[in-house]
Amino acid sequence: MKALGLAMVNVAAALLLAGCVAAVIGNAPNSGTAADSRARGEASTDATLAATVRARLGTDTQLRQAPITVSAAGGTVTLRGKVASAAQRVSAERIVRSVAGVSAVNNQLEVN
Repeated sequence: MKALGLAMVNVAAALLLAGCVAAVIGNAPNSGTAADSRARGEASTDATLAATVRARLGTDTQLRQAPITVSAAGGTVTLRGKVASAAQRVSAERIVRSVAGVSAVNNQLEVN
């Protein structure tokens, strides 16, 4: 009888915790985790676009040392970080817009 009770407790625990695996992995709805819904090819294209933008920003002598983070999603490039002047902020956006494949720029750069 004691073994049956222990077995029932284990089954109940397993049923109660079944949803936790999805929440930890990130596939549970409303789990608070971010899932990348882009197709594999699109994510790869976005990574390539972000790398191209980073390289182009690195060729500018004024922006080379600026702590700028670049991300891309669906052709929209987001810039985050700090620059020394408003002119550098505008210059960074101009450079990004000149890169093939960029459809929009979300310029979140802050001026120190």
